Amino acid sequence: MKEKGTASYEQVISILCPHIREILSRIPEQIKSQIQEIRLRSCQPILLIGLNGTCFVSEMGRVSYILSSAAVRISHEEVTECFHAICGYSVHSYQDSICSGYITLPGGHRAGICGTAVCENGKTKAVHDIASINLRIARQVIGAADALIGRLFRKEISSVLLAGGPGSGKTTLLRDLARQLSIGSGCESHRVAVVDEREEIAAVYEGVAQNDLGYNCDILSGYPKGEAILTALRSLSPEVIICDEVGNMEEIQAIEAGVNAGVTFIASIHAATREDLLRRPQARRLLETGAFDHVVLLAGGGLPGRISQIYRAEELIDEICGDVLHSDRLHLDGTVL
Repeated sequence: MKEKGTASYEQVISILCPHIREILSRIPEQIKSQIQEIRLRSCQPILLIGLNGTCFVSEMGRVSYILSSAAVRISHEEVTECFHAICGYSVHSYQDSICSGYITLPGGHRAGICGTAVCENGKTKAVHDIASINLRIARQVIGAADALIGRLFRKEISSVLLAGGPGSGKTTLLRDLARQLSIGSGCESHRVAVVDEREEIAAVYEGVAQNDLGYNCDILSGYPKGEAILTALRSLSPEVIICDEVGNMEEIQAIEAGVNAGVTFIASIHAATREDLLRRPQARRLLETGAFDHVVLLAGGGLPGRISQIYRAEELIDEICGDVLHSDRLHLDGTVL
């Protein structure tokens, strides 16, 4: 597998205000390559979230996993300055994104925005007094889906539901599955449509995908998932539709329409364990569509992309219905994807 080293980190901090950018540029290179999130909260210590947990940073760029008086606290004025810089000093141009809670950045990175909402008829019309910014650093991992491709896609295409908790690597795997199925890496090339409502898979910025999804892939960016699936069925003639975090009734009905049209689906759902999956009503509804051949459970626990187990979907359906005492389970060799 290949992933960018410190380049993604440097790209993210380059958009921040000068003082904060300078501090964050001083941290050790090996730490930079591990950082997944940078959290900026008004009048609170800057937090760096990485593979080894949460750490703090001093003015000189020294990193510590224990809070001390040396930890840099970012002022409300600096948070506001960073926010305006992220918006390219044109906040009104990003109001729709801000109301949705995030801004997509060049490189596929994302800035989560938290502030005070102005509501009208129950909907957020504007956000002001920005209190915190969560910068999520996107790193495309080329080859993340190699083991999954070899196990489930080598001979024929398989419909898969990825299950895992936050940070388990669901989106990383979806992204690389889209790329490999599109270019025919380890399998035949397929017409792929990626439904990217939250702009995390392809991370389209000004009409250009910031992540490599191959030459045979169409991207529906920002569409509601149910609408995007139906749009793809009507106009793109996909063989495979890939989407993240499905589960509401509109999305399930759209998936059923796709199944009737002979389309293969690869999707994800939040469920940290097998038991968690079986308890979730949306998981049951998804499995009952007949859209999925396999359910892939990710390990989580600081091991993004690692597969824990693969289940046959029909066995899980039987278990949900109480007809079977145990399910057929396929084990992988533990290779980190």
